Amino acid sequence: MKQTFEDITIDQIVDLAAQKKEAGARAVQIHCTNTEEGVLVTYTFCHDGVDDVYENYQVHGVTPDTPLPSLQGMYLGLFPFENEAVDLFGLRVEGMVLDFAGRFYDLVEKAPMTVITPAQKAAREKAARLAKAKEARAARETASKEGE
Repeated sequence: MKQTFEDITIDQIVDLAAQKKEAGARAVQIHCTNTEEGVLVTYTFCHDGVDDVYENYQVHGVTPDTPLPSLQGMYLGLFPFENEAVDLFGLRVEGMVLDFAGRFYDLVEKAPMTVITPAQKAAREKAARLAKAKEARAARETASKEGE
């Protein structure tokens, strides 16, 4: 089995899925991963028995404010994955055929996959402070050079 990865935008998802459906591809999964810039959403398609290649299309930086279009109209079998994206990552998927309205799982905490540990939070805050200090230092150096 081989895999390919390609970055796409949210605006390309529906057309891509329609092309894959027309070509006889199977929708394998939708996978979400929490990242620094938001949620990475990966759509995986495969042409069974043809080329045995998993084609992964990735949308970077998805936030709860960014609506994702549902693909259930073409691939009903994606309903668990889209509902998981809503429940576990707090994403907004619009137009689902089977919409569990945030109750696919019985969760104690909302969007638990987006929770970070105190150590991760401290590291992010430290990195932000260092970046800000570096910018301030560069601005002072630039101002000093201009004043000469």
